[in-house]
Amino acid sequence: MRIAFVLSGLGAGGAEKIVNLLAHHRRQSGDAIHILAVNADGPESYFPYDPDIKVSTLGGRGLGSQGRRIAGASRQIIALRRRLAEISPDLVISFLTKINVIAGLATIGFDTPVIMSERNNFKSQSMSSVWRLASPLAARRASRLVMQTADACDALPPGLRSKATIIPNPVALPDGFAPLPGDGTRVVAVGRLEEQKGFDLLLEAFARFARQVPAGRLTIFGEGPQRAPLERQAQDLGIGDRVHMPGLTKRPGDWLLAGDMFVLSSRFEGFPNVLLEAMMASLPSIAFDCPWGPSEILSSPDMGVLVPAGDVDQLGDAMLRLAGDPELRHSLGASGARVAAARYSMPSLLARWDGLIADAITVPATKRLAPVA
Repeated sequence: MRIAFVLSGLGAGGAEKIVNLLAHHRRQSGDAIHILAVNADGPESYFPYDPDIKVSTLGGRGLGSQGRRIAGASRQIIALRRRLAEISPDLVISFLTKINVIAGLATIGFDTPVIMSERNNFKSQSMSSVWRLASPLAARRASRLVMQTADACDALPPGLRSKATIIPNPVALPDGFAPLPGDGTRVVAVGRLEEQKGFDLLLEAFARFARQVPAGRLTIFGEGPQRAPLERQAQDLGIGDRVHMPGLTKRPGDWLLAGDMFVLSSRFEGFPNVLLEAMMASLPSIAFDCPWGPSEILSSPDMGVLVPAGDVDQLGDAMLRLAGDPELRHSLGASGARVAAARYSMPSLLARWDGLIADAITVPATKRLAPVA
């Protein structure tokens, strides 16, 4: 079978990681795999691909005014449609809200099933009215919809819920990973430096933490448009010399060795992969109870600390509690690792993807060609 995976870029995000995992898994099963990165300018990928997986980049960013963005999206749709016509895939799998819209429109009239996978919180993320209106219409083109949480399924329009299935991301540690013991003073966070990830809230909480833990250090891995404001905020809070923002790690998972506890400070999520990775690595974890994902992952208090969304004081208190209690850090780390391994193991979740793919390619052609409006 020939499968075309369609995604935005080839960076260090969660969608890029799961596409990489699925692509290699399906290639090992004998499928011919094409990766189509709509917004990438070059084929270099943070998550490397085997040479027999074909990576194509369309380099079609639509920037500027709304009119220019619409024109840019139209060019992306045309470019993707042409590339798919050349590949003639048996199945298209797309990832993320806007890319799902582009893939849905680009495949109109193609006798090809499409699986659309939503990875972010489409109710909370910033989106123009054009994209917000187009999204449910394009989703009608999908044979199947993959959501990551029950909340995400519930947020779908009623007419789309029958197509939806929940498949959370699988999690695995880097080869040869071994956790290092720590004294509870090192706090680590990771994510794109943007408002969604709430690192401004984390800095406020860490300032509270740092006043009582003189040796405390915070490392935030990631890159993005909020770097300069966050650096200024750290200086204004008097913690500039205790906050380190080194950018992206050279290798996936390197950040796991930089902390004694992990903090997820997001305002909203689709499904926080980094929380699962931290748990799998036995890092005791604290998370804001933001929509969606943390409450489903940290479903009992022995797995990690869930803090009311946006509550900076309680976040700081939770960090102080873990710093001062080695036994609690150890028990949360051990319990979190056990649960993450049991619920989100690679083999079981990849098998669920295999079942979904097998189901999608059996959809009758008359249903594949359902109109988008």
